[in-house]
Amino acid sequence: MNISAIIPARAGSTRLPNKPLADIGGEPMIVHTWRAAHQHPDISRVCVATDDAGIAKVVLAAGGEAMLTDPAHSTGTDRCHEVWKAWGDGGAVINLQGDEPFPDPAHLSSICTALRSQSWEVVSAMRPATSGEVESPHRVKVAVNAQQQALYFSRAAVPSGGPFHIHIGIYGFAPGAMDRCTALPKGSLEKSERLEQLRWLESGMSIGMVSVSEGSSPGPVDTAEDLSRLRHWYQQQTR
Repeated sequence: MNISAIIPARAGSTRLPNKPLADIGGEPMIVHTWRAAHQHPDISRVCVATDDAGIAKVVLAAGGEAMLTDPAHSTGTDRCHEVWKAWGDGGAVINLQGDEPFPDPAHLSSICTALRSQSWEVVSAMRPATSGEVESPHRVKVAVNAQQQALYFSRAAVPSGGPFHIHIGIYGFAPGAMDRCTALPKGSLEKSERLEQLRWLESGMSIGMVSVSEGSSPGPVDTAEDLSRLRHWYQQQTR
């Protein structure tokens, strides 16, 4: 199965404006994300999907591929879908978040393996929660059944009493699944939790979760504090 990666990136973050262009060790965040996917052996093609010419420019300057997408898109999945349709290859695709510049290669490998071996329409990843993350609304939790199929995602601590797992925001779409995801109307659960993947669950789509370790990266950048922490981590890694 051919697996590509598309990285949605927009400049208009409310909490951290121009987040994809934030400098990390002399390069924009989005360039680090593109490079991580580009260097992964299971991924055949990588493109940044963006509504901002400045973001596209820095990716192209680094030797990557970028496509300007419709600024009216409301979700990253919609942005990825526009690129995927333009490609026309019909293969599986990974939606890799642009604000997680150092995704763990093992996490990507696990999702690619599941895409090739399982019948789930969408594949994502989870890891055990640390004590400080359980109550944080910035860390999305996921409840699963015995077959590791997602039952619910929430910013609250679910399921009551645990075990608690943190959702890692990387999505793998089986061939054709992204067509269905982007055609669905926004559901009530999505509106309540502000989590797009609940739209897919409400419609009956299957989301399989692969279990991974915490990994080596500091995680996504949601706030200025996250960015400061990631810069410090990167400085330590490059010494």
